[in-house]
Amino acid sequence: MQRVDELTKHSAILLEEKSSNAASSALDAISEALSISSRSEKLLEMKAEALYMLKKYEEAIQLCEQPLYVAQNSSSEAEIDKQITSTDGCGCYSIAMLWRGHLMSKSYFYMGKLEKALELLQKLEHVGSWKDEHGSKILEMSVSLAVTIRELLRLKTAGNEAVCSGRYTEALEHYTLALSSNVESRPFAAICFCNRAAAHQALGQIADAIADCSLAMALNENYTKAFSRRASLHEMIRDYGQASSDLQRLISILEKQCDKTSHQSGTKDKSTGNLKELRQAQRRLSSVQEEAKREIPLNLYLILGVKPSDSTSDVKKAYRKAALRHHPDKAGQFLARSETGDEGQLWKEIAEEIHKDADRLFKMIGEAYAVLSDTEKRSEYDLEEEIRKTPIKSKSNAYERARDDYGYHYERSSSRRYWRGNWNDYKNSHSRW
Repeated sequence: MQRVDELTKHSAILLEEKSSNAASSALDAISEALSISSRSEKLLEMKAEALYMLKKYEEAIQLCEQPLYVAQNSSSEAEIDKQITSTDGCGCYSIAMLWRGHLMSKSYFYMGKLEKALELLQKLEHVGSWKDEHGSKILEMSVSLAVTIRELLRLKTAGNEAVCSGRYTEALEHYTLALSSNVESRPFAAICFCNRAAAHQALGQIADAIADCSLAMALNENYTKAFSRRASLHEMIRDYGQASSDLQRLISILEKQCDKTSHQSGTKDKSTGNLKELRQAQRRLSSVQEEAKREIPLNLYLILGVKPSDSTSDVKKAYRKAALRHHPDKAGQFLARSETGDEGQLWKEIAEEIHKDADRLFKMIGEAYAVLSDTEKRSEYDLEEEIRKTPIKSKSNAYERARDDYGYHYERSSSRRYWRGNWNDYKNSHSRW
């Protein structure tokens, strides 16, 4: 048993470091100790904690769900009862059940299953006081986590209700407050970003909506709703190439989900739903790819969040606001400052993707400004928009009018590349924000 004690002490020291590398080393030591003393509840608790630190939440939950060991011989019953049972002010409660319930709730929280986590925590709240220091600490952490989860769920629910009632500005406030309070649960934060994107979209703030979807996708790479929503937003601004890319990624996720559910029993309804969503995404992709062939210019007004009737001054104000808000160097700062310790790796893990998405959005904003702030270029762009919307029978007259007004043949097939060229000229003559 001396070897078990040595391994236990060594593992405890490693777990105190609260880092992935230390947790991995601790897990190896704990596994060796459990091979000698498989009935040690202390070692099982440490193993579950190590799995949790390594973000192996499902494995941690499975371990916690294992039934408690019940001794088969009377000589060891008293020792085991002493190990797993303590007494609070109201009656008997298992310390083993206490740490298991707490660790499962934490795992569910980080998996984004906040309702399930709260359900477990509410059971622990009925325990009352605990004389043992270890048990008291677990209860204190459980109460704190329950308070956090209740507030996050309240804010998300309030945001959802505001969206359903058409109170989109209020919805933005609720989602933003939830994200400011906690982004440690990545799937939950992804939902808040995606829901906030819907509110931005309803308010005509398309660039903001795209940025929020990008953050949601970075936080949860399998979040189909975020991919689908961003594809729709890119369709709105007529960036069909990027919409196509989003849909291709969506289809890839759905195909994997369909393959997974097809090999599981009792998931027929879910499999059918995934297959239906997959076929819909495939049809959308085919339609978007056809639109991409037409090389229609971006909807610059929608990107900048201004109306065709707005003045040049309004365009400049909108650009300054959008450029400051969506500068690539600022992307993800909200997430980075919200993480501490080992979790500080969050920004490093997703920084490249977030920066790439932000850079693309920033360039589109600059492209919109380069055209709409220039009177001549804006007039040319507006004329093409008018021609594009003109019924087929009247288009020949529209092209004739274009030649009369501007003295050149309007090359529609290269229009998208033309506006891209304007942005290249613009960005080369201006320093970045």
